[in-house]
Amino acid sequence: MSVRPIVVISQVPPPTHGSTLITKILLEIFAELGEWPVLVDRRFSRQIGDVGAFSARKIFAAPGLVLRLLLVVLRRPDMCVFFCTNRSLSFIVDVVLGELLRLFRVPTVNYVHTRGYSALAARGRVWRFLVTRLLGGATTTVCLGAGLVSDISPFVAAGSITVIKNTAEAPPTDRGGRLPGHIVFLSNLLEEKGADVFVEMAIDVCRRGGNQVFSLVGPSADEGLTATLRGRVAQSGFSERIVFRGPLFGLEKWQVLASAEVLVFPTRYRFEAQPLTIIEAFSVGVPVVASDVGAIGELVDDGVNGRLVGAATVESVTQAVLSVIQERATSDRLAEGARRTFDQEHSRDSFRANWARVIAGMRK
Repeated sequence: MSVRPIVVISQVPPPTHGSTLITKILLEIFAELGEWPVLVDRRFSRQIGDVGAFSARKIFAAPGLVLRLLLVVLRRPDMCVFFCTNRSLSFIVDVVLGELLRLFRVPTVNYVHTRGYSALAARGRVWRFLVTRLLGGATTTVCLGAGLVSDISPFVAAGSITVIKNTAEAPPTDRGGRLPGHIVFLSNLLEEKGADVFVEMAIDVCRRGGNQVFSLVGPSADEGLTATLRGRVAQSGFSERIVFRGPLFGLEKWQVLASAEVLVFPTRYRFEAQPLTIIEAFSVGVPVVASDVGAIGELVDDGVNGRLVGAATVESVTQAVLSVIQERATSDRLAEGARRTFDQEHSRDSFRANWARVIAGMRK
């Protein structure tokens, strides 16, 4: 075990979303590598609807976060892994944290789980200066995919970016298997995540005949939208086939995901990077229909492990889903490709090895 700790500035669940889950995994990986990880917990958001939203509580929480980091850096940590953000309020706090790390000369790895830094810098000179200060202060910057590099490369030193693809928690062995005709949406119930497109696609497919069943799994981040979507389903007459399951965790989540013939993720989220829900689906051999946003095009290889659509319209998503489920041979082939993609590109062993290389490089 290292004598000095590795500081991790991030948050573990709750709320449950990609970066909090990866934080949990990364802390486990560091321990497996014999390191001493110390979490400086951001704890700005308590539930998924708080993420990215302005609140007085977040403002009052910011000084406490700065103080907690100060107490840790006074212990002279070996390095820091900083899950930096680009939502306006959180970003400003991150700039302050970055300056504290600079002041104490803590070697830092910026771990970027989003996109939109170039758009933030384009707001004006002050914003560009702040983005450069935050991203330029790191020795190494880790991002999730090659397609995300251009968003941060103007603000960091040449050659300092490393790509490490996400992994996923190991699914339970008693999760069950795929059920023909079960189509799943697993994300927050938001328009920007495509919940509305999924519901309209499900209604369209139901009207075409067949006996497919559709599950929406995830928290209601917008109660008004959820009520509207429930109303649409009730009006369509397919309430028994289009089911709102709410947020599921642990074995329940994995059982629903593993039972899917296909996962549908028609996102149009402007900060989308490399959605963990797709990697989780691949880990249990479930092919994915998804929109080409962020680094999703590097995950979903059309015709190999799923179907990739351009704009997430009801028509494009419906046709993509039908192309997967209408022939069992196609569905099975894509399922095999999904599992192969996970084993070859997103395994925990690969994730651990990549981070071991980053740590070794920081200590040279």
